[in-house]
Amino acid sequence: MNKDLQLEIFKALLDYEALGDVYEEKEIVILGCAANGKELKNEKIVFTTKDVQEKLKDFSLSEINENTQILADKDFIKINRVTTTANETHLELLKSLCDLEEFLEDM
Repeated sequence: MNKDLQLEIFKALLDYEALGDVYEEKEIVILGCAANGKELKNEKIVFTTKDVQEKLKDFSLSEINENTQILADKDFIKINRVTTTANETHLELLKSLCDLEEFLEDM
């Protein structure tokens, strides 16, 4: 348990939330009997522990995942666990459940 890392993770989530909803335009290929086509679709980008790792290069993904899980267990943030087909696990940081002042008081 690294309280400094937890603080950095929480601040990174607050910074991301301050941007508002961020969307990425993706091209979807539609296959049909008569004709094939493409459609552009906007998808909401979810902030993950991989994004946190890009900002905090001194820490491994497993350290960041572990400390993010601790923050979720303490009800500071809401997360979703994601496991890829390559058996790599990361967490989606869905939203903060308190502000920075509350976080610092309760930490």
